[in-house]
Amino acid sequence: MSFILRQSIRAARPVSIAFPTKRTFAISSMRALKESDRHTPEKAADYEHHKQDQLAKQKEGKNHWKPELASDSEEAVAADRHEHDDHSAEGIKELQKKTEGHAEEKHK
Repeated sequence: MSFILRQSIRAARPVSIAFPTKRTFAISSMRALKESDRHTPEKAADYEHHKQDQLAKQKEGKNHWKPELASDSEEAVAADRHEHDDHSAEGIKELQKKTEGHAEEKHK
């Protein structure tokens, strides 16, 4: 008999629903375009300058792709899709020099 009584009490009891608990920490998003620029908060003025330049050129009809406003992954995809016609030794050396100069300029 006590078995039936226990079962009926359990059935009459309201069902408790588990709610997720609130987290005790907060995460703020960092406004960075590139994954590699997350630890450089002073880049905001640089981004704004390039953005305004791109908007001005867009109004003039001279807009072009700016790697400064692209993420690292977008830059890599654009580099992979770039078709270079000169596959000779001189052409490859020229590309290597451009890459070296760009890397030195970017990481000053």
